[in-house]
Amino acid sequence: MWQSYVNGLLVAFGLIMAIGTQNAFVLAQSLRREHHLPVAALCVVCDAILVAAGVFGLATILAQNPTLLAIARWGGATFLIWYGSQALRRACSKQSLEQSENQTVRSLRAVMLSALAVTLLNPHVYLD
Repeated sequence: MWQSYVNGLLVAFGLIMAIGTQNAFVLAQSLRREHHLPVAALCVVCDAILVAAGVFGLATILAQNPTLLAIARWGGATFLIWYGSQALRRACSKQSLEQSENQTVRSLRAVMLSALAVTLLNPHVYLD
């Protein structure tokens, strides 16, 4: 019994300590001072809903339906590859560390839709 408890505790610590896609997005929005409070609030609400879904059996539904499981698996992989390639492209650009004076501020709607995508399309959230 204690072995299962310790294993679960270590896995939970490993998942929490990692800076995932959602955390990186929220931090970036905060550094830009671009709608950071609504983004953080949206992420908190989504995480609470997803935790409740996990507690009430979302994993069982996914495990019993191979089509939904495949959609979650391959959709998440596609999202992570796209998001990672965008981050690599930004990091390799010459202006990656400079703040542009003519940088356009995105609308609240665009930022919130991005936050929803980062939250709900990220496979890490379903592993948690």
